[in-house]
Parts: sequence; C-alpha cells; structure tokens
Amino acid sequence: MKNLLILIMCLSTQLVGFAQVISNIDEVTQVNEDLIAIRNGNQWGFLNEEGLLVIDYRDDFVLNNDEVKSYPFFKDGRCLIRKLIDNEYLYGFINTAGNEVIVPQYLNASTFYNGYAIISKLLKEKIGFNEVLKKDITSSKLEEFIIDTQGKIVLYLENPRNYIPPTAISKIPPKFYSKFIAPHLIAVMKKDEKWDIYKF
Repeated sequence: MKNLLILIMCLSTQLVGFAQVISNIDEVTQVNEDLIAIRNGNQWGFLNEEGLLVIDYRDDFVLNNDEVKSYPFFKDGRCLIRKLIDNEYLYGFINTAGNEVIVPQYLNASTFYNGYAIISKLLKEKIGFNEVLKKDITSSKLEEFIIDTQGKIVLYLENPRNYIPPTAISKIPPKFYSKFIAPHLIAVMKKDEKWDIYKF
C-alpha cells in the first residue's frame, strides 16, 4: 500500500510539471529575438519563451519569401507589416509589443539589417496644368532611402526612377535598386545599371 501511494505521488508530480500552453496551431517557428511566430489559418501571432501569446493573431504581417522560411520575424526589434490604404499596399513596422512604430507609408520596405532598412517612397511633382481637364499634371518618381528603427531618414540613395502607379491593386511591391553589403555600406544601382557604393 505504501509503495502504491509513493507511485501515485510520483506520477502526479510528473503530470503537474507539464501544462499545455496553446493548441491547434497550423505552423510553429523557432525562437527569434525571444519570440516564436505561430500561424493559425492565414493569421500569424507571436509567443514569448514562456508560451504566452504576446502579439495577437493578425493578417498584415509580411512573410519572408526566401526558400528556407516563409513566416514573419523580428529583426532589430522590428517586424514588417503591410496595409491596404487607398487601393495600394503600404509597408511599415511593429515593435516586439505589437505596436506600430513606423506606420505603413512606404511602397516597399526591407527588413532591418544592423539597425537600418531600405524603403521606397513615391514622390509626386507638379509639372503643369491641363486646361481641358482642369487637372494638375504630375510626375511620379520612386525614390529609395535608408531609415533607422525609429523611421528617421538616414540617407537618400540618389537613384530616382519614373513610376507609373498600377491601375489594379498589386501585392507585389516595386523592386529595390539598392542592397546592404556590410553593416555601414550600401550598393546602389544607377540608371546605367552600374553600382555606386555609399558609406553611411
């Protein structure tokens, strides 16, 4: 009888040590910057290392589209999101608490790299006026910048390109003509398809 009581106590102690935290998850990733991305349907959320859901499920995360991983992740405390605003997808960032720290405003944005990201902004310039239609004639240019984790512009990349906004909603952002090549070096492709390298 005494042995049976000891056996029951041991089993109950082991069972108490395990507790299910969350269930019915479609996809689970490895921990990255102390957070674990989890997917339920087409929405993603983030758990902390204790298994608590610290960023609720949402469908505006941008997934990394490389062959190895296709899930949202944090880099330098920022995760890329996008929102449909005025029939156009605009990109911004949230912090590890799930708060928007850089509101979606860019036509494209890279993930952060050593505290910096590349962004594309649409700049419109009035170049005339159409008397018949009574409308301004504008020129649209896509320009690239480096920003820091607060959204402050650090460097203009001097590679403006003419841009015609798509007539239909497109989930594919305009491509970048710049890339980080070292912590404080960036390569920028000019219109002649030659590269300039900048230190910032």
